[in-house]
Order: sequence, then C-alpha cells, then structure tokens
Amino acid sequence: MGHMVRLRGAFWPQDRWGRVTNAAIPREQIMQPALEAADEVADAALERFGDQLHSVYLSGPAARGRPGGAAVFILLRLGAMRKDLPGSLSWEHALAAQVRKRHPRVGRIAVAVFDWKDVFTLDGGFSAATFRLAVNSVCVAGRNMNHMLAPQRLDPAVMNGDILNFRPRMMNATGRLAAARSPDRVRAAAMDAGHAVLAAGFALVMEREQIYTEDLDLRRDLFTLNFPNRTADMALAYAMATRPSPDAMKALVFIDGACRWMTPMTDAWLNAYNPQRADRLKA
Repeated sequence: MGHMVRLRGAFWPQDRWGRVTNAAIPREQIMQPALEAADEVADAALERFGDQLHSVYLSGPAARGRPGGAAVFILLRLGAMRKDLPGSLSWEHALAAQVRKRHPRVGRIAVAVFDWKDVFTLDGGFSAATFRLAVNSVCVAGRNMNHMLAPQRLDPAVMNGDILNFRPRMMNATGRLAAARSPDRVRAAAMDAGHAVLAAGFALVMEREQIYTEDLDLRRDLFTLNFPNRTADMALAYAMATRPSPDAMKALVFIDGACRWMTPMTDAWLNAYNPQRADRLKA
C-alpha cells in the first residue's frame, strides 16, 4: 500500500488592498458526496422553515474541493423568526449528526442557521456570519447573494470570536468528554479541542501576518513562526485535531495543558482589544 500524503494547506486569495476574498470553487466543481450532504440539509431546512428560507451555502474544506469536512449555512429571509423556534440549536446539532452518519465520506459536518440581521448588521458590528459567507462559501440552494458580500478586512473584529470563545470551547469539550460513552464521541470532543487551540493561536497572529487561511497545518505553522517556544504545544494541538485520541484521559490532559499556556495569551489580547469581553467588535 502506498504512503498517504496529507494535502498542504493554502492561503486565501486577497484583493489589491489586502482584503480576503472568497476561496470557494463553483458549485459544479464541488465533490458529489459534499453536494449530496448539502442538498439533504437544504431539504431539511425547507421542511422546517418553509417560505422563511432564503438560501443554503456550503462552506468548509468541501467548498474548496478538499477533504476534511463541510459546514452548511442556512440563511433565513428578512423578518424570519428563527429565535422564536424552539430547540433551534439542538435541531442544528441533530441534523449535522444525521447527515454525518449518512455521508461519512464528507467528514466533519456542521450546520448553522443565520438570520438576515446576523449577516447584515445594523450597528456596524463585525458579523461572523458575513465573514464566513464572504471568504469560503458557495450557494447550493436558493438565491445567491455573493455580490452583496464585500471582501473582508483582517482586523481585531475578525479575531475576536476565536480568541473570546477559546475557553468556552475547551470547557465544552471537557464536558463532552466527561459524558462520552464511546470512542467516537471521545474523538469528536478531542478533535474540537484541538481545533479550538489552532483557531485561537492563529487569531493571535492573523493581524500581524495579514494573511488568512482555514487550513490547520498553516495555522499551526504561522503561530509557531511567531512563537517558536510553543512549537511542541501546537504540534500536539494539530495531532489532536487531525488524529484525535479515543482516550478520554489523554484528551483531558491535553485540554488542561493547552488552557494553562494559551489562556494567558488570549487574556492579554482581550485586555488590549476587548476589555469588555463583547461578543462583537466594530468592524
């Protein structure tokens, strides 16, 4: 059997002013398993939301024709009342788990529902939903509104989410590990913890580097380029994100260790840029 070679990551395209542009490939070039998974999500969204549904977008590695998973974003029309629907978050998680079982070739699958006002904010605050749609997404159902999404600047507002949510994500992974009853659930929680470390680490150096990527190997490398004394720690995070351990105790030890060295760094950034710990900063 031949040796497997992991695909090297890529940097996102940027315009002449350095703003990040959409890296997604056209719909007709998306791999069939990912399209089938996205179509299933679109069908479920239409059944749940009816005429409140505006469009469905495929994001994540699958939107670039790469392995590693997919995110499917559901956008509701202006005036839709997503927050009034009971169990919205549980529905998203349950749908993602269902689609993941039916389409295992796709890999990690996440589902998120956005209100119109989540994307087009009224107060000028940074919108994580807009950023996700603008830098790596392709419309797979409904009306394509890519022409309404401007290229995205790399500033503290972009980084805030991954840095602010580092501790909650690690605590969530810890809780899931404590409740896990199968190796698959342990691996899923451990993988999310590894992703949280890589995301927060890259966010800490993104503005300095002024380049963007969602590929884990480049996030690891750019962080360690700036903090070479943490090379071993980020190598461990990368291993946990790509080859997660089925051993809950090993994963818990990783989380504890990562929090000990990463938390002071994220706290220092927040004290400088977001002392109020606001969910959104001005773009």
